[in-house]
Amino acid sequence: MLKQIKRTVFPALLAALLFAMHLALPTIGAAQSGRIAFLPFKANAPQDMSYLTSGIRDMLASRLASEIGLTVIDKSVVDKALASGGTPTQNEAFLKLGKSLQADFLVVGSLTSLGSSLSLDAKVFDMAKGEPRNFYATAKNESEIIQSIDSLAWDISEKVFAHKRPASALVQPQVAGQPTAQAQPQYATAHPDRTFAGRTGAGGGSPFIYPKGITSEFQKTQNMKLSLQYMETADLDGDGQDEVIFADTDSVQIFKRDGNRLSKVGQIRGKVGYKIHAITVADLNKNGKPEIYVSAADSKGPNSFAFEWLGADKANYLFQDAKWYIRAMPVPGEGMVLAGQRAEVDKIVAPGIFRLDVANAALKAGSRMEVPDSVNLFEFTIADLDNDGSREIIAIDQYDRLKVMRASGTVLWKSDDFYGGTTRFIGGADAFGAGKGSAQEASPRIYIPSRIIAYDVNGDGQLDIIINKNLSTSSRLFENMKNYPSGEIHALTWNGIALSELWRTKKIDGYIVDYLLRPNADKKGAELLVGLVLNSGSLDMFSDQTSTMLIYQLDFTKKQEQ
Repeated sequence: MLKQIKRTVFPALLAALLFAMHLALPTIGAAQSGRIAFLPFKANAPQDMSYLTSGIRDMLASRLASEIGLTVIDKSVVDKALASGGTPTQNEAFLKLGKSLQADFLVVGSLTSLGSSLSLDAKVFDMAKGEPRNFYATAKNESEIIQSIDSLAWDISEKVFAHKRPASALVQPQVAGQPTAQAQPQYATAHPDRTFAGRTGAGGGSPFIYPKGITSEFQKTQNMKLSLQYMETADLDGDGQDEVIFADTDSVQIFKRDGNRLSKVGQIRGKVGYKIHAITVADLNKNGKPEIYVSAADSKGPNSFAFEWLGADKANYLFQDAKWYIRAMPVPGEGMVLAGQRAEVDKIVAPGIFRLDVANAALKAGSRMEVPDSVNLFEFTIADLDNDGSREIIAIDQYDRLKVMRASGTVLWKSDDFYGGTTRFIGGADAFGAGKGSAQEASPRIYIPSRIIAYDVNGDGQLDIIINKNLSTSSRLFENMKNYPSGEIHALTWNGIALSELWRTKKIDGYIVDYLLRPNADKKGAELLVGLVLNSGSLDMFSDQTSTMLIYQLDFTKKQEQ
């Protein structure tokens, strides 16, 4: 019923607002002649949002046409061209479509739903220049979507058509201490001396720690056509600012970050035929320049490499074609080490994880790490959870159960709940040339989970665990069919007998691929960066993927008492 109301009321509301805004629009500068075409906005959402996307398209077209003086090509003409030729996916195809419509400008966009929040992404193609310009706006909920469209229209007006927005349309800065509109905290942390509990009664007390200065649940970068596999951050060029590093299936892509905007500045491609499943970053050669360690494999085994980024698409390789799965990881008492695991003739992953050294552009095995044989390279972290001077192994198995173990393999605790959840894997049906009628069995898939982070998030001097929980019942029933429409990030603490929950994010619509915790300099707060593949609404698992990054600001200091 509610959805039906939205479908009928919201377009009418948009139409009324369009008429009112058309009357109220100021004239800035001379009208610019030209033709502009608006493609239907794509929805990245688990539910039908056509009632929003059609209104956004009409409102943005009316806004720009009235403000700038462009002629909007009738959407029925645009839709007919799309029906005959299909919706483009590459820039060249968009430009070809724009020219076929005799347009001077072409606008294509998407609406993404992330819980109650919404984001608008748009590209504006100038037919005379070729390359598109990217624009982005967010709304905390549907009631703020009008303001977001207005902001998007003014951004396009300013940056594409050099029409400056009036003072009345400028975003007003938030005054310190001024109350904000019913913003909900994006996470809550239980007091270390209390058990996890929910609110009781209207306005009742809560044993939660809430972040300060939160005006929205998160920020979000623009959407990117990217099959995200792993992510990292590091200051690769020594300018004092961390770059954001995304691994696609066949390349490492490097971005400059300005708030919630990412600009691609480099790309290093992997070897053809080997799929990237993990990247890690560390300065292991101590030259002051972080190295990127790339673990890649085909269905028979690993073929990994490492490099220092030299800018743009240039790299200084430390080694290539290494027959190791590799990972730079922290080890208590040792700092960062390079760890590796091999494959065998009949196994995609062989038992044993080793410390590795780089010598003469090749990898050399050192001592074996004190980790149970049941644990693979990407499934664990090492931490002293109870401050007793001995290390625990915190690991997640192939069945998505979280464990706390001794180095000997003794299991101290195993979760009843599922954690993790991933679509990355090595091995598979074609491993070692096996196929139908082959006497040699195919290698089973070994799934590569996201990282397990150990960090003291509640300031009690004891390390806690941050891990994702991708939500999907079917993906845990079917071994080789993995699809995760939503997920959460959880923080857990060791209470002596089990890992218990401290806080969790609200449910995030989309598949959580990876996440990073970046502590502030004073250690009193941090950024939680979440790499996400958005729901496409398509049942085709091989369709182009759209990825983005969410940015949560965490505050570890403010406690709300009961």
